Amino acid sequence: MVASSLLRHSALAARAAPATMQQAGKLEAPIPWLPRPDYLDGTLAADAGFDPLKFAEKYREGIKINVWLNPETGLPFSTATSACKPNTITLGPSTSSTKRSLAWMREAEIKHARLAMLAAAGWPLAELWHGAFSNLLGMPFALEVTQGRSLSVLNGGLGEVWPFLLLVAIGTSAIECRTLDQVHGLTATGKTMRSDGQVVMKSYVPGDCGFDPLGLYNWFGANMGVMDKMYADNDPGYALRLAEYHRKEMETAELKNGRLAMLAITGYAFQEALYGTPVVDQTPLFFTFFGDVLAPGALQSLGLF
Repeated sequence: MVASSLLRHSALAARAAPATMQQAGKLEAPIPWLPRPDYLDGTLAADAGFDPLKFAEKYREGIKINVWLNPETGLPFSTATSACKPNTITLGPSTSSTKRSLAWMREAEIKHARLAMLAAAGWPLAELWHGAFSNLLGMPFALEVTQGRSLSVLNGGLGEVWPFLLLVAIGTSAIECRTLDQVHGLTATGKTMRSDGQVVMKSYVPGDCGFDPLGLYNWFGANMGVMDKMYADNDPGYALRLAEYHRKEMETAELKNGRLAMLAITGYAFQEALYGTPVVDQTPLFFTFFGDVLAPGALQSLGLF
């Protein structure tokens, strides 16, 4: 442990120089025959240098859509008429800077990753537990319309839960509107002064909504080794770099799990649309409670499933 702490201390001390200067010439492309884009310089967490279609560069000016508006009501028409006036809407970063485009797409990635992690857990749980809760509460089996599959665009049945979807859409829209101008790399950071005169360090990371009730963002930093703590107590600069390092590790863990979840939820949707059966029935081993593996039939004996 002492040796690893000393090595980490040396590595963190070297990080005093800008990341792009240190990592120049060291970063490699994840796929040998594809060049690594120069804008993926390792600054962002979970940067694997993988953007083969170069979305951050190709779509930095966004996708422009012409919408025809009624000059009297301001509402859009489905087709152009002589009474309409054209209005262009831009979907995407809408910038000429690749750096700003990358920052915009990182914000989008982390938000989609979080939704996918919730969905990847909620999808099979709905198929496993909906019947039990329906029996317990004496309510109708809502998944009957999809033959036991989770409600989705491909499976259908979303009309059964439209009030809930409307409530979720309103809630997410409210969060988006409150955090619309917060973008990593563009949001003001650094030393600032509160209204009470206290000087604080303002920071921002992609997807920062100010929500961390369990304090997981600082979990790695709160569990540092003895040598790291000793160095941090005696060197404020080292403590700051160590906190930055630990937080980036947590950001990386969140993004990697989120990317895996995005692949998983896409797989759920297409598997069920293709085979017409719940994903929990297609691969039951992955969705069986470990207690039921050790004692088969234990949960069924409760009469809920």
